[in-house]
Amino acid sequence: MFRYIALLAALATLTACVSTRTRNGYIMERGESELAAEVGVDTKDSVLARYGEPSIIPSLNANSWYYISTTSNARAFYSTETKSRQVVAFNFDRSGKVTEVVEYDLTDGMSLSLVDRETPTRGKELSILEQLIGNVGQLPGTEEGTGPGGGP
Repeated sequence: MFRYIALLAALATLTACVSTRTRNGYIMERGESELAAEVGVDTKDSVLARYGEPSIIPSLNANSWYYISTTSNARAFYSTETKSRQVVAFNFDRSGKVTEVVEYDLTDGMSLSLVDRETPTRGKELSILEQLIGNVGQLPGTEEGTGPGGGP
C-alpha cells in the first residue's frame, strides 16, 4: 500500500514540472505561410477581409495596423520565456491603400526595465490597526441628506 502512495506522490510531483506552451495574438490559418499585401493594390478593407481585426491600431496613427503573434513556454516556478514573436505592420496612405508591409521578429524587440519608484501622496499613512478600527463608533448623519439613503 505504501508503494502505491509513494508512486502517486512521485507522479503528482512530476506533473508540476510539465512545460506549457502558449500562443497569443494572431494565429495563422492552415495554408497561410505569411501575412502579405500588395503595395498600392490592397486596401484597409481587403486586409481586414483577409486577416480579420488587427491586434493593435495605434490611437495616434490609425493608418498603421499591427498583427502580433507570440509563442511562449512556462515551466513550474520558472519565469515565462518568449520563444518567438512575429509582428507584421501594414502602413496605409490617406486613401486607405497599402504603402508598406514590414515584418519584425523577436530579435527586433527591446528589453525594458520598469521603474520601481512611487509617487508620494499627501495625507496621513494609517497602520493596519488604524484602518481596521478607524470607523468604529462613528454613526451615520441624522440630518436630512446626510445619512445613508438620504438625499435632497
